[in-house]
Amino acid sequence: MAVDDRVPRKARRALKAFASRAAREPLVHFFAVALVLFAAYSVLHGPEHRPAGASITIPQGRVNQIAESFRLLAGRMPSRAELQALVNDFADEEIDYREAIAMGLDADDTIVRRRMRQKLEFLAEDADASEAPTDGELAAWLHQHAAEYRVPERIAFRQILASSDIRGARALTDATGLRDKLNAGANPEELGDASMLPAVVPLTTREGVTSLFGEAFARHVFEQNACEDWFGPVASPLGAHDVQIMSREPARDPVFAEVRDQLRSDWIEAQRMAKREEFQARLRRRYHVTVDWPEPYRK
Repeated sequence: MAVDDRVPRKARRALKAFASRAAREPLVHFFAVALVLFAAYSVLHGPEHRPAGASITIPQGRVNQIAESFRLLAGRMPSRAELQALVNDFADEEIDYREAIAMGLDADDTIVRRRMRQKLEFLAEDADASEAPTDGELAAWLHQHAAEYRVPERIAFRQILASSDIRGARALTDATGLRDKLNAGANPEELGDASMLPAVVPLTTREGVTSLFGEAFARHVFEQNACEDWFGPVASPLGAHDVQIMSREPARDPVFAEVRDQLRSDWIEAQRMAKREEFQARLRRRYHVTVDWPEPYRK
């Protein structure tokens, strides 16, 4: 409301000074935050505040747009199951958007929709989900998800390359000759072609070796029994390699202390995810979602 010109100028200055001091007062900030949290808690935990039968209709044009966005990213049209998942996510986003608007989370925020959804999901995560788990809870989590934390097999090896760029069709034959020289005692540092690949690879998982040399190379090397002799040729995108395995560590279950920090992080995230999914399911029950499926996705 505009200031009445009939109010004396001195009084207006006094009112402005009071408002300025109040805006800097921590107690005022506390009550303002408390009011916002109270309103959010009422929405999240109070009685259902949406009218029964609130509807969301997703038109065929929107579904086509979602499918086309997938095609641009994946290079193909989505399957029926993939499109269903994408449409479900769009519906959840619309529901979250409406709930966020109802809670006033859009006020003074230029980033809408997805930003509001993030805010709503954040509020849905109860404080209990972020509390530090006990070691007993983490040990139980490790027992339930043992395969996810198993330490994979690792090997260390050295290699020399017969480059297909340099040697062309002779690379495979030349690599065989280099292998024989190596097993006869030749110095590996004096043989082979230079490349960006490491000559000596420390203990590395199969995934790590794949990232450097390719899947076929990693599979061949990890299937090889440990020995001191050089073997090969082993093909990679760069040519043919001779390889010597230096050491190997078999896969094993981790010691609790090794993975405790990762367990804690994963446990907390799982609790938060469960809270978000529970909250999203509760919101979905307030809405009836109708989808106008285009061909060929109609059942």
